[in-house]
Amino acid sequence: MADEDRNVSSGLGFDLKWDLGWMNDTLIYLEEPAWNRPSNHGKLTIRSQYMQNERFVSPLSHDEVANMKGSLVEKMGRKDGLGFYDKLRLLCAYYGFQATAPGRPLLFMGQEYGQGREWNCYQSLDWHEGEEDHRKGVCVWLADLLGVYQHHRPLHMGDDFPQTRQFPIGSMSFEWVENNAGACVIAFCRHWKGERPVMAVFNFGSQYHHGYTIGSPYWGGWQVLLNSDDRRYGGRGGGPGNSSCLWTGKARSDCSDSLSLDIPSNSCLVLLAPENFDDCKAVRQPVGMKGTADTMCADIEYCLGDIGF
Repeated sequence: MADEDRNVSSGLGFDLKWDLGWMNDTLIYLEEPAWNRPSNHGKLTIRSQYMQNERFVSPLSHDEVANMKGSLVEKMGRKDGLGFYDKLRLLCAYYGFQATAPGRPLLFMGQEYGQGREWNCYQSLDWHEGEEDHRKGVCVWLADLLGVYQHHRPLHMGDDFPQTRQFPIGSMSFEWVENNAGACVIAFCRHWKGERPVMAVFNFGSQYHHGYTIGSPYWGGWQVLLNSDDRRYGGRGGGPGNSSCLWTGKARSDCSDSLSLDIPSNSCLVLLAPENFDDCKAVRQPVGMKGTADTMCADIEYCLGDIGF
């Protein structure tokens, strides 16, 4: 029984369920010093075992930014002594992870500009902080990120279909591409019928990865939709520029095609698959616990046809 089941089925009748476990796990991971995050990597990936079982909200709520717990900015690299600027860079990457992974993203007041102190119900928000140059970059990043989230259907359409034995659509909208605990790098692809897939790449470590190679689900040119380290967002300008095109290259041991990326520290990259992606499927072994790109879209089309889409 799920919380969203109808009352007549002994459910609670809710439309969505808050995933507080995701919030707690990821914040624990990001509070760790960069050198210790590899040993806590499971905090990032364990959600893939259950994230499609129900219709989830991915909240960053008041529960974790009040009662002496500190603000989100303070939590970023808290045990690492991370500087304020790098805290904001890590926070932007975290927002990217929240928006591109399955689940509806939800932010609490003041998080859109990275408020420095924790929330207090007896005080107004520190709106003046939003006028600071570095924090303006956080605002612009969120605006662009949520615009991409809204425009590109693979990032959210599968969230409406919890996994069932008959219609496993939700689970097929998500595919692991890279899962490297030692480098603090993960990447996954989101799919939806007839839509160009979207891949999100994250570096939650302090090391800049030059020419990092990941197996590509499709060969051809990938368009860079977003790079959180772009100067537009207050970043250092590392990695590929927004709207640039990255072309796949030689094979990896687990994939017939690969992408070579410069991935800045504490960053998020969002890439759009080639236009003719159906004709550009790479041959690859599955990463993590989900299926391969070769069968993903065909299975989604089959299931959607069965339920009248």
